[in-house]
Amino acid sequence: MFNDMLIAKTAISSFNNAALYGAYFFAVGLLSIPLFRIVYLWGHDVLSRLNWDKKTDVHIGFFSILCMVLWMMMFGGNYAVIRDSISVLPVMLSVVLFVSTVFITKQSIDLKYIDKISDKKSRRITFGLFLLLAAFSAAPNLYGILLQLSAVLCGIIVGSRLRKDISNTFISVLVFGVMTTLILMQPEYFRFGQLGNLTIIHLAALLGTGFFAITTLVAKYTNARSRIYESAYIKLKWLFRIVSILSLVLFFLTESVPVFIGLLMTVGISEMLTIYHSKNISNSISKQSWALMLIGFGVIIMCPVISCMGCLYLSSLSEPVGIRDFGRLL
Repeated sequence: MFNDMLIAKTAISSFNNAALYGAYFFAVGLLSIPLFRIVYLWGHDVLSRLNWDKKTDVHIGFFSILCMVLWMMMFGGNYAVIRDSISVLPVMLSVVLFVSTVFITKQSIDLKYIDKISDKKSRRITFGLFLLLAAFSAAPNLYGILLQLSAVLCGIIVGSRLRKDISNTFISVLVFGVMTTLILMQPEYFRFGQLGNLTIIHLAALLGTGFFAITTLVAKYTNARSRIYESAYIKLKWLFRIVSILSLVLFFLTESVPVFIGLLMTVGISEMLTIYHSKNISNSISKQSWALMLIGFGVIIMCPVISCMGCLYLSSLSEPVGIRDFGRLL
C-alpha cells in the first residue's frame, strides 16, 4: 500500500488524467496572447525583415504547413495509443502527410528555398532527416512506420515533379480542416483530451477553427450575384439556421464527427446563400478567416508558431477584422 513506485505511478496517472480532462491548450493560448499581440503590432517590420512583403500568403502558408508537419511528427501522438486495430486514423494521417509534403516540396522549389542549400550533400542530409523523422514518429508500430515513410517519400517525389501551381488557400484549409476533424476523431492521440470527456471549451475551439476554415473557402470561391428572390432567401436562410442550431446542440451532446462535419457543411451552405444573395461582399473576409483559422489551429495544438503566422498575415491586411461581416454571413 505504501510502495514508493505505486505512489509515483498513481501520481503520474492522476496528472495524465488531469491533463486529458482539463482544457490545458486554452491556458497556453491565454498565456500566449501577449506574444500574439506583439507579433501583430510589429508584423509589418517582421515581414519586411523576412522579405515576405510580396507573396505574403504563400510564405505564411508554406511555413504554417511545415510547422504543422513537424509538430505532428515530433510532438504528436504515437500509434500505441490507437483504440482499435481497424482505426482509419493512420491512413488519414498518411494522406495528410502526403498532401502536405507535396505542397512543401513544390513551394520550396518555387520560393527557391532549396536553392539556398547549395551543397548536394546537405540536401541529402536534410531529406534523410525528414524521412527518418517521419519513420520513427509512428513507433512502435511497423505498419505505421512504413505507412508514413512511404507517404512522405511519395510526397517528395510528386512535389518535385509537379509543374502545375498549387492553390495555397485551398491546400492549407484542406490540411488544417482535416487535422481538426482528426483531433476530434481521437483527441487522445493528439494529447488534446479524451473523447467523451471533452469540455465545452474543447468543442468550441474545434468548432471555431472549423468555422473559419469553411468560411475561408466559401468567401473565396462564392461570387455575389443577387439572384435569389427575397422570399425564397428568407425561408432557406431560416431553414439552415434551424438545422445549424439543432446540429450544434447535438454536437455538444454527442461529440460526433459526422455531426461536426454536417454542422460545418450546413453553415457553409448558409454562408453561400448569403453571399450569392448579396450584391457585393468584402474581399477581406476570406483573408481574415484564413488568418483566424491559423491562429485557432495553433492554439488547439499548442504550437504558437502557427498562431504567430496567422497574426503576421492579419497584420498585413489593410482592413481590421470585421466581426459584423462574419455575423452577416450567419
